[in-house]
Amino acid sequence: MKLPALVPILFMAYVAIGLAEPKTIAVSLAFALAIVLGIKRGEELEWHDNGLKIREEYIVYAFWLAIGIIALQIIRLGGIPLLHPAIRTSLSPRLTALTYFLGVPSSVYLFLRGKKYSLLYPIAVSLYAYRTPVLVSVIAIGSAYYETSKKEGKFDVKKLAGILGGGTILFLLVTFLRGNGLSSLWVRFQSTVSALDVIIWRGDWSGTYKGYLQWAGVTSYIWGGYSPRGLIAKFLYVHTGATITATLLGGVYLDFGVFAIVEGFLLGLYYGAISKATHPLTRALYYSTLAYGIVGVETGILDLPVYALFLLGAYTVYSGWKVMRKREAR
Repeated sequence: MKLPALVPILFMAYVAIGLAEPKTIAVSLAFALAIVLGIKRGEELEWHDNGLKIREEYIVYAFWLAIGIIALQIIRLGGIPLLHPAIRTSLSPRLTALTYFLGVPSSVYLFLRGKKYSLLYPIAVSLYAYRTPVLVSVIAIGSAYYETSKKEGKFDVKKLAGILGGGTILFLLVTFLRGNGLSSLWVRFQSTVSALDVIIWRGDWSGTYKGYLQWAGVTSYIWGGYSPRGLIAKFLYVHTGATITATLLGGVYLDFGVFAIVEGFLLGLYYGAISKATHPLTRALYYSTLAYGIVGVETGILDLPVYALFLLGAYTVYSGWKVMRKREAR
């Protein structure tokens, strides 16, 4: 099984274990099958991976810039959010987003190039006291190790267990230092599926926000206003200021209703195509966006830095496809 298949599989498992309503399960299944179909079609796409014309030294600079931004924010706050969770709400959303955009792909790229210091990033980003970036970073690096070592015949289950085990420790550390027990994870799990149930039942079958919700993932970072998860909370009549996650499907269903399956197909098409990447930087984008997709099973893919990574990956595939078409035309 190729790793992109984990996205629809984990999504359906999440919805089923969360005891979603039959209608929700039916719509979710159609969405998951669209992703699977997209993956298969993407794997059939022929393209030449030239990568992005970015010198390795600039990727190294991006990595250390991400680490520097984390340090800068901690200095500015006068404390470490991991030790004082209440102050994490004072983190700059723009600087935090830049940390994710630069740090995840650069750390994965450097890991693929054999730079052990790349493992510093998941440790550093855990200081923000947010669990999602820790999970994304560890899953991206773990996926990169798994597939790369398998291809090279150097797979060591102990090394993979070490990467994932270290990530689990960081995740639990963030959870407990924030004052949340494991029970809080189960409550969030149930509330996320419940939110999806309400969205499927109350949302317009042709879409409620007509694309505005996902577009808010861009505008909220640039000039403020409702975030996508804020709009989900607004739809659910939750008090102002709250944000709600509603799985990989919730946001796109609120935007386009049953036509969300088209986005599911496009997501699968992207994963199927970019999974054939050979250039180290393109592979870094692949593993980074794959990790966001896996974590997005619960959180959704609704943030500007994540959009940017997907666009870079899609641009690389499209450019490589154009090269193949020109060669075929000669």
